[in-house]
Amino acid sequence: MDTLSELLDAYPARGNLDVHCQWSGRWASPHRAEAPGSVRFHVILQGHVHLKMDNTPALALSMGDIVVLPAGGRHLLSSRGNDWQAPAPRSTVQPHGLLEWRTDGSPSPEVDMLCGRIDFGASATTLLSALPQHLYLPGEAGVPMATLAPLVALMRSEVQGGAPGARSVMGQLSSMLFVLAIRHWWQRADAAHGVLGLLREPRLRPAAIAMLSRQHEPLTIDELAASCHMSRASFLRLFERTSGTPPAQLLAQLRMDTAAVHLERGAKSVGAIGEAVGFQSESAFIRAFERHKGMSPAAYRRSTKREAPAS
Repeated sequence: MDTLSELLDAYPARGNLDVHCQWSGRWASPHRAEAPGSVRFHVILQGHVHLKMDNTPALALSMGDIVVLPAGGRHLLSSRGNDWQAPAPRSTVQPHGLLEWRTDGSPSPEVDMLCGRIDFGASATTLLSALPQHLYLPGEAGVPMATLAPLVALMRSEVQGGAPGARSVMGQLSSMLFVLAIRHWWQRADAAHGVLGLLREPRLRPAAIAMLSRQHEPLTIDELAASCHMSRASFLRLFERTSGTPPAQLLAQLRMDTAAVHLERGAKSVGAIGEAVGFQSESAFIRAFERHKGMSPAAYRRSTKREAPAS
């Protein structure tokens, strides 16, 4: 079973390229934190860019590199390493039918960069919290990735060409980029926590799969331990050491994420959604959803309809 695909398929998202930057000279550009559930990414088409986040070493990016920020955290981009006090780029916004094109007017800009966002809303809390502050995909000068260069080239082509359907294509490419970033990290990371840690731990993978695919059932700790051929005590110790969360708490988080996806994407009633994630009582489901997401299911559904982009 492709467990990573099973996990990612549970969290549909809307991808979008929203800014194209073409700058030269010395500059620094701060980026504020995104709303919860919004992933920010940068694609370096040309030149060199440095990225700094709070409490992490600076990351040097070159042509073909991509960086994804799963938590959408505050960060600073600059033309040179450690030059974080440089002035903002001298640029103007030029007309463009698909995104905001910021250019300093240079015919040969030193930096050419695409910036975008992938919006999950409140439905991907469990997935995004299991990822590091940034996911780095090296381009031409780094680890070979046969699919990366064509993806970047197609993004550039769609931005420049503006053919019918380009906005939709760019959104799909943005979502694809997110999957590639997670796969690249998944295959190389020394350690993982949360649900990703469970899927990477062979002894706990059966329990993780059950928690993802059988949310409508009243799963118990004993059943999950039995699926892993472990005693209850051994299962609990390994589960909490691997994921950082007790099984009941993580299962509740996964169920509420799934419920949020149903509320945002579908037309099922609140009661039917509650049953789909293991609740026999609609009132119990409403209380649990409010506790995890900070609003009632009905309020969450209304908020996502207001925030949905126009087609």
